[in-house]
Amino acid sequence: MTTSGRGWLRGLVVVGPVVFTADWLVLGRSHPGFRPDRETISSLSAHGASGWPVMVLGQLVLAASFLAVAVLCLRRLGRPGLAPAVLFGLAAMGTLQLSAFRTICTPVDSSWCTPMPRSAFPHQQWAHGVGTGVAFAALLLAGLALPGAARADPRWRPVAVVGTLAELVAVPSLAWFLYAGPALHGLAEKSFLTSLAVFAGYAGWTLGSPETEATARRQAAPGLRRDGHP
Repeated sequence: MTTSGRGWLRGLVVVGPVVFTADWLVLGRSHPGFRPDRETISSLSAHGASGWPVMVLGQLVLAASFLAVAVLCLRRLGRPGLAPAVLFGLAAMGTLQLSAFRTICTPVDSSWCTPMPRSAFPHQQWAHGVGTGVAFAALLLAGLALPGAARADPRWRPVAVVGTLAELVAVPSLAWFLYAGPALHGLAEKSFLTSLAVFAGYAGWTLGSPETEATARRQAAPGLRRDGHP
């Protein structure tokens, strides 16, 4: 991989989580009555929600960043990076699907979004739910697989540590999101996504670092000086 290609990937893995998070924060504040602790990010891109293209754009940029992390896992970790690469790829595909097939606004969102009957856009709602499930499951498993693949190499141990910390936040957040009812439903979703999106950005940035590549070359050729010459 060229230096310029790696630089583009490093930039993308950081831009994705930043744009996605900024989108739901700004859009949420722009809708009077939006309750971030109870309402989900999907409602910001729903049919009947004003400004929905902005949220969809943030989701698409996030999907692109997951693909960039997948490429870096393969390039820098080799065969151990295959499992996390596949999982980040699935997370990207799920994110693309939930962006293409949007959900609807419900009476819960009625103070800021035009509510629709549950029967509206049934196929899109189903496809959105499937995409969300795939993205969430793949992202959670990627957060487990990448630290496992990185732990054996001292260069990547910080990635393993940050991944473990992210999972300590993400697992209980997802459990709350799935099983605890509407109370803090939106907060649990945002905690889950933010912790793992930040981890993905950190992991991609670290894997793409030119310093770690230089370290790998020195380890492969111990007779070289630090400047790369014998």
